[in-house]
Amino acid sequence: MPGPGPEARHHRTVHRASALRLLASAVVVGAVGVAGVLVPAAGAVAASAPLSATDQRTHDRLTTRSGDSRLGPDLAGLVADLGTGQTVWAAHRAERQLPASNVKLLTAVNALEAFGPDHRFRTTVVAGATSHRVVLVGSGDPSLSRADLRRLATQTVAAATATGTGWVRVDVDDSLFPGPRPARGWRSEYLISEVSPVRALVVDQHRRWDTSIDAGRVFADVLERKGLDVRRSVTRVTAPAGAATIGEVYGDGLAATVADMLRTSDNDVAEALHRLVALQTGFRPTWPGAAAAQVAGLARLGITLPSGSVYDGSGLSRADRLRPLDLVAVLRAAFDPAHPALASLQQGSLAVAGVSGTLAPDYLRYVTAPTRCAVGLVQAKTGSLRGVVTLSGYARGADGRLKVFSFLLNHVPSTLATRRAVDRLATTVTGCW
Repeated sequence: MPGPGPEARHHRTVHRASALRLLASAVVVGAVGVAGVLVPAAGAVAASAPLSATDQRTHDRLTTRSGDSRLGPDLAGLVADLGTGQTVWAAHRAERQLPASNVKLLTAVNALEAFGPDHRFRTTVVAGATSHRVVLVGSGDPSLSRADLRRLATQTVAAATATGTGWVRVDVDDSLFPGPRPARGWRSEYLISEVSPVRALVVDQHRRWDTSIDAGRVFADVLERKGLDVRRSVTRVTAPAGAATIGEVYGDGLAATVADMLRTSDNDVAEALHRLVALQTGFRPTWPGAAAAQVAGLARLGITLPSGSVYDGSGLSRADRLRPLDLVAVLRAAFDPAHPALASLQQGSLAVAGVSGTLAPDYLRYVTAPTRCAVGLVQAKTGSLRGVVTLSGYARGADGRLKVFSFLLNHVPSTLATRRAVDRLATTVTGCW
């Protein structure tokens, strides 16, 4: 049975994009983003007013082009002016649809609001139950890397040398999160082809059934390379209360982690952040607790989700339901000066049409007429599951103003032809076609 679709898969090729590609993204996205835009509160409704000539032209073209048979029978969409909130075009804006990876937009804003864009998660090594045991303690940091483990290993070897300890065993403590189980709405084949079981310890986002034991083995290997004798079995434990800290590292800044998660549509990073937000905001790091934290976080932004809207942080769940109204409100919140922690989402955090992430030429997006004219003018979050194609983001209109949009398609073939049909809608918002 086929999996969820190309967009929902782990995008390691894009994650390892060249420095030149990333530089191009930073340059081009400047044409999309804008600083200092003042917007009404996310839940505000703009007063009714006639559309400008430019917006009316966009409205008329979208009305015609939304009838494209490739868009299927269930297109729900909304296009609004970012600054005023005025609706430019809408079709079933309040219809709840499977959003696929557009759920990651909710995960992103909640993480940034809960922790702040500069937050770095701390991973530690502590003393174990005996002098020959060390415990790698997971903090849920989705950015933990082998380079971080090398720094921890350097500290651990120094501590062992200082105490005359010639050999150690490595244990792992991932008790920050409960034992993993699938989210409601996840198909059995998603594990581990699309996402790992959610644990509080993972290195380099390795896709594994047990990412914690894998991280412990990588750490043991690094310790051996640094000259310390390591007994090879890795065991899951709970670190002793009050255990002395042997080493510590801090991961990447949260804004960078969120941006990478959005551009590459990383399911594992999204689920880690989903749990961490729950802990940070006073909820249990379970699926129900994280879902409740998601709803509560958005409520603090003035965005009210209908009951039972989201069941995970990645959008893999086929039980998730969002409206174009919800996604447009989330995107507009990034420009609300009342929420400066979200400012990093204004520019450079989303895939850029024809340039980066899941809208890059590698994915055959914005590389043919008529969408080629929109290269660099659209930044958005893609979404794809079986029968689902979605796209929500920002576009620079022909009037020079930013427009925010969300297009949700259900009951469509999850093919390149469908994704390109949605790209045509976003291109229409720019006015270049």
